[in-house]
Amino acid sequence: MVSTFHGIEMGKRSLISHTTALNITGHNLNNLNTEGYSRQVVNFNAYEQIFMPDMTRENTPGQIGQGTTVLNITRIRDSLVDNRLIFENKDLGYYEVRSKYLEQVELVYSEPSIYNDSTLSATLRSTFDDFMSAWGDLSNHPNEKAARVTLIERANILTHSVRSHFNQFTDIRNNVDIEIQNKVRETNELGRKIADLNERILKSEAVGDNPNDLLDERDRHIDRLSKLADIQISREDKDELIIFIGGRHFVQGGKFEELQLVSQADNDGYYDIYWKDGEKLALRGGELAGLVDLRDIDLYFEIKKIDSFAANVTDLVNDNHRNGFGANGKIGNNFFVEFPFTTDAMGNFDRNRDGADDSTYIFRVSGTNKMDINDKIGIAGEMNINGVAINYYDTDTLGAVIRRINDSEARVSAFINANGQFTLKADYQLDKENPDFVIRNLEDNGMFLTGYTGILNESGAAGAYNWENIDQIERFTANAAWAVAPQIHPSAYMKVEDRILSDDSYIAAASGIDTDGDGVADVSNGVGDSGNALRILSIKHEKTMIGSSVTFTEYFEAVISDIGARSSRAEKGLKSAEILVRNLENIRKSISGVNIDEEFANMIKFQHGYNATAKIMTEMDKMIETLIFRLG
Repeated sequence: MVSTFHGIEMGKRSLISHTTALNITGHNLNNLNTEGYSRQVVNFNAYEQIFMPDMTRENTPGQIGQGTTVLNITRIRDSLVDNRLIFENKDLGYYEVRSKYLEQVELVYSEPSIYNDSTLSATLRSTFDDFMSAWGDLSNHPNEKAARVTLIERANILTHSVRSHFNQFTDIRNNVDIEIQNKVRETNELGRKIADLNERILKSEAVGDNPNDLLDERDRHIDRLSKLADIQISREDKDELIIFIGGRHFVQGGKFEELQLVSQADNDGYYDIYWKDGEKLALRGGELAGLVDLRDIDLYFEIKKIDSFAANVTDLVNDNHRNGFGANGKIGNNFFVEFPFTTDAMGNFDRNRDGADDSTYIFRVSGTNKMDINDKIGIAGEMNINGVAINYYDTDTLGAVIRRINDSEARVSAFINANGQFTLKADYQLDKENPDFVIRNLEDNGMFLTGYTGILNESGAAGAYNWENIDQIERFTANAAWAVAPQIHPSAYMKVEDRILSDDSYIAAASGIDTDGDGVADVSNGVGDSGNALRILSIKHEKTMIGSSVTFTEYFEAVISDIGARSSRAEKGLKSAEILVRNLENIRKSISGVNIDEEFANMIKFQHGYNATAKIMTEMDKMIETLIFRLG
C-alpha cells in the first residue's frame, strides 16, 4: 500500500527539481555577457517507480510513479564548431600580427625623417635624390663653396636617414622578439592551466557531476591557445584531453611540456623556441609563427636591403671619389667612411677564431680590360660563381652574360663600371650560413673571367678563387681592382669622412690626366673642372645596384613595392580570417549563447511548475490534516 505521505514526498522532489531549474536559469542570465559561457540546461527525468516487476511486488494495478528528479545539468556545445574555430583561429592570429608590424615597416619608409631637430618631409629615396642633385649642383659650380657646403649637408642627411632606417627596423625587430618571449610565457601558462583543469574535470566527472563551468573555462583557454599556435585537439579518450603543437604533445591530461626560450648567437641573440629535449618547435600558424616570420624573414631582409643600399652607395661613391681631385689638389680620398670587415689589407680573416687567418673576405673585384656591353664575346665555357654554374657561348653579347649572372642564384651583381671594366660585387645572403657581401668562389674553365675580362690569372681549378683560403687576391690579375668586405650591417654606421666634414676642399669634383702613362690620373684638370662630380652623379642612373643590376631608383621602387605587396596580402588575409572566425563565433553563440527571451520563458515555465507543485502539496497537507483530525 502506498504511504499517506507519498504525495508530500513526491511534491518535495518536484519543488527541488524546479528550484534547481530556476537556479540554472538565473545562472544563465547572470552570465549573459560572460565571454565563452555556454548555456546550461536542466534535464528532468521521472523518478523510479515504487513497484518493480519482481516476486516482492504487491498485487496492485500499475506502477505508481514518484514524481520527477534532475537527471543532469548539461551545457549546450557543438564540438564540430569548436574544432573549426580552433582551426581558423591560427590564421587569424598569424595575420593579425603580420598586418600590425608590416604596417609599421611601411611607415618607416614613408614617414618624415628627423635631423638636427628639424622635420624634413623626406624619405630615404628623396634624401638620396637630393644627395645626387647636390653633386649635380657642384658640377655646375665647382668653384663655389656654397655648393660644397650643400653637398656635405645633403650627405649628412642621407647617412642619417640610412642609420635611422636601420635603427627603426632593429627596434621593431627587438619589439617582435620581446613579444615572442611574452607569447611563449603565455603559451606555457595556458598549458599549465589546461592541464590543471583536465585533472579537476576528470575528478568531477568521476563522481558523476557535469563540471560545465570548468569545461567552459578550459575551452576559453583552448580558444586563446589556438590563436597563439597551430594546435590539434584529441578528444578520443574521454578521460584525457590531448593538445598537440607542431605534432608533439603539449598537454596530455594533467601533464604539459613547457616550451623553452633559447638565445641564438647566429641570429643577433634573438630567442628561438625549443622543447625540453632540445628539438626546435615547429610552427605552422598562429601569432607565434607570424612573429617568428616577421623577425627572421621580413625584418631580417628589410635590414639587409638597407645594408645593401648603404654598402653600394659607399663603395660606388668612394671608388669614383678616390680617382678625383679636391680643390686642394689632393687625390685618393674617400667621401664616406669605410669600415672593413677585417683590418688585413688583403682581406684575410680568422673565421673560426683559432688565432690564424683562414679565409678571404672580398666584396668587389673589377677586371683590367675595358669592355663594351654590346660586343659579342666570341668564346664559350662555364663559370662557377659562388657555387652556381653559369654557361656562356660564343654568340653571347657581354650584356647577355651579365644578365645571366644577375638572374642566377649566385647572389652577385655583374655590371660594367664607370671605367668600362667588368665588375662583380657580392650581395647579402639569403641564409645565415655564409657572410654578407663576400665573394665566395670564382672559377672558369674557359677564358671569360681570365683573358676576356681580366679578373682571374688562370682558368680551371688551379686558378680558382676560393674564400675559404687566405691570400686569394693572388688569384686576381695584377691590375685588378678589389675591395674588402664591409662590416656587418653597414647601414648602422654609414657616415661622411671627418676629413671632408672639417675641410670641404677635399671633395673631389675635378678629374685629372695621366702624365706618366701608368693609367692613373696624377695631375688635376684644375679647380674649375667638374669631371669627377659628373662621374659620381652618373651613379644614380647606372644599373649597378647589388644583386639585381638595377638603378637606385628602380631598387627603391622594388623595395617599396615589395613591402606594400606583403602588407596588402597580410591585410587581405586578416580580413578573410576575421570574417570566417566571426561567422563561426556567431554560429556558436546561436547554439551556446544565452537568449534572454528563452530564459525568461523558461523562468515562467519553471515558476508555474513550482507553484503547481506547491498547490498540490498544500492540498495534500489539508487531506492529511483532515485525516488526523477525524482519527483524533
